[in-house]
Amino acid sequence: MENSAIMLKVGIMLTETQIEASSSNDYCVRAIDCLTAILLIVGASPVLVLKYLYRKCRYGLAIERVNIVGVNGKKVGLYQFTGEGVCCQWPHLFNLLKGDLSLVGLENTFYLPHMQQGFSANNNQQNTHTQTDKLLFKPGLLTFKQMHQRVGLNFEHNLAQEQVEICQAQKGATSYLMAACRIVFTSIFSNKAITNSSPVIELFKLKLSNLTMDEMLKNIIQQSKTYSSQRHQGEGLLSVEAQQSMVQYAFVNADCLNLTYKHADYLSCLQTSCKSVFADGSGIRLASQWKGYCPKDNLNGTDMFPRLCEQLQLHNMSVFLLGGEPGIADTTAENMLKRYPRLKIAGTHHGFLTTEELNQSAIDLINQSNTDVLLVAMGAPKQELWLEKHQAQLNVAVGIGVGGLFDFYSEKIIRAPLWVRQLGMEWVCRLAEEPKRMWKRYIIGNPLFLLRVLREIAQENQQRHGDNKRNTKSNPVKSEDKALTCKLLNATEPHINNSRALIRCKRQLAISKLNIKLKRMLDIVCASSLLVLLAPLFITVAILIRLESKGAVLFSQQRAGKDNTPFTMWKFRSMYQDAEQRLSKLQATNEMQGGVLFKMKKDPRITLIGKVIRKASIDELPQLWNVLCGEMSLVGPRPALLSEVKQYSLEDRRRLAVKPGITCIWQVTGRSNIPFDKQVELDVDYIYQQSLITDIWLLIKTIPAVIFARGAY
Repeated sequence: MENSAIMLKVGIMLTETQIEASSSNDYCVRAIDCLTAILLIVGASPVLVLKYLYRKCRYGLAIERVNIVGVNGKKVGLYQFTGEGVCCQWPHLFNLLKGDLSLVGLENTFYLPHMQQGFSANNNQQNTHTQTDKLLFKPGLLTFKQMHQRVGLNFEHNLAQEQVEICQAQKGATSYLMAACRIVFTSIFSNKAITNSSPVIELFKLKLSNLTMDEMLKNIIQQSKTYSSQRHQGEGLLSVEAQQSMVQYAFVNADCLNLTYKHADYLSCLQTSCKSVFADGSGIRLASQWKGYCPKDNLNGTDMFPRLCEQLQLHNMSVFLLGGEPGIADTTAENMLKRYPRLKIAGTHHGFLTTEELNQSAIDLINQSNTDVLLVAMGAPKQELWLEKHQAQLNVAVGIGVGGLFDFYSEKIIRAPLWVRQLGMEWVCRLAEEPKRMWKRYIIGNPLFLLRVLREIAQENQQRHGDNKRNTKSNPVKSEDKALTCKLLNATEPHINNSRALIRCKRQLAISKLNIKLKRMLDIVCASSLLVLLAPLFITVAILIRLESKGAVLFSQQRAGKDNTPFTMWKFRSMYQDAEQRLSKLQATNEMQGGVLFKMKKDPRITLIGKVIRKASIDELPQLWNVLCGEMSLVGPRPALLSEVKQYSLEDRRRLAVKPGITCIWQVTGRSNIPFDKQVELDVDYIYQQSLITDIWLLIKTIPAVIFARGAY
């Protein structure tokens, strides 16, 4: 009844909000839907036509309609290609153009005539919602439910929350587009091929429990009930040995797993003393997916806490808060009691147990409170080791290490908003809030964690290869096959003899392939983010260029890509329109050594705006589009003109072995002041030592190089 009342209240609030906002924003949202539909239909038209003809010839009917529930319970016919396969849902774009769907909206629910309007056949909620609950917004091509499933935030998804997010997204064009970008962004980096939802995720010698948030809470409550029942029924009857001891749980993130390399006692505690260890954070989720697992939910203490309080209130159980600075746990308790008035908080105590007397006093206070659940917020690994050390002394059912949870709920530290967590970027906000304390954990720790994951994957693959080899040897081999094998071994004997060299080569090849994938991921993330964030700057520069001189705002030029493959590179136009025609007259004044490149500090072809944007390297920003398209990379040798490549020697052509980039080593060490032969040497050095960490480091070094405009003209 309480949930139904809350849902009805939210529905009424959303209805009022939507009516108020619709007058000013509906046209804007509808315009974005139409423009998106037109662009995608035009872009996909060859595929749509071919798919239509193929389905028509094979099935006799190319398009079918599936009825779903639209706004106000209306029946909406959703177009799709007959049969199953790739691109079958692309005709949904025509529904988007018609206005049946929106770009961002509710999940599609089938229209069932024999049921009441608004009832969803595939509703995942426990309650059946009324029409006003469900039909406030159109179904969408993109939904927040999809995003929550990909990033492990299923527990954040419910009907009320979904409608609130849609309402906020449709407040304006910017918020609407940003919501769509967030959903698409998470789709790009989700691996739909992974279906291994194993109950255990093996990572860094640990077995992480792969549960949903609801399953984890049920586990904690059940454990508390069992202990409480034993405590009340067997009080004074059972011996100390017969009584059940406290059950310990732990959350681990990327930093915690890095700590297991330094602290053997912490690793041993997680392996032996903790009944369950839960995966916390986007880093662990990414590592699990790399290893072929499908994590259910992103389990962390901060998201668990309010839900645990709700369950404890429902089951008439209590919680004790231990940790944080003096007063932090008290403030946390006060704030949670405002949200859950019937919650039993057995007690609070700060986490600075600096003396044995203070430590024992805290233990006595906990035991006297007869609490069911103990939350310890001392930070890893201190909190887990403290619980392990005093496990026998603590008269509680469940002990959980929860890190800096109290700082968030006491409002000492403001937590990142939901949209940041949906992108898996909460660590960026933490770094911005406490850079001095957190820079080592995130700037150094995150790449180190990923490298350790890659090393573990490589070792497992190597071990698996060795096991397969031993199994092959143990199986009987026919004489003909044996003779053929001997011939092959003799033919390749110089290479086979050195098995260690082969292993090293395979390892290097695996690392190289992983680096290529990571580099592409970095390119997509940074390029797409910068294109969105810098859109106002692009518009301003375009207007200034057009005001100063006639001609196109963007300048395109054929450049040499990887393996000398031509591609069209984009820049802001910084020269007059006849710049190419005037180049031949200026060749004699070339100031670049080597004669291959043309550079001139006071080039008369450059406009006034061009001087500014070239000095600040703003003219290169449209190349982010080339990066997004895969023609360039953020880091790599600068793309050369096709005419320049013709003058290359064989040694110079080595720089064509990788994708060209926006920045590289010589761009951050002197730019145009470095002669061409030295530029080639630096580019080749980069090719041999390229890695994700190298790219990130060069991107960081590019910032001061651009700000101080060293060698830019």
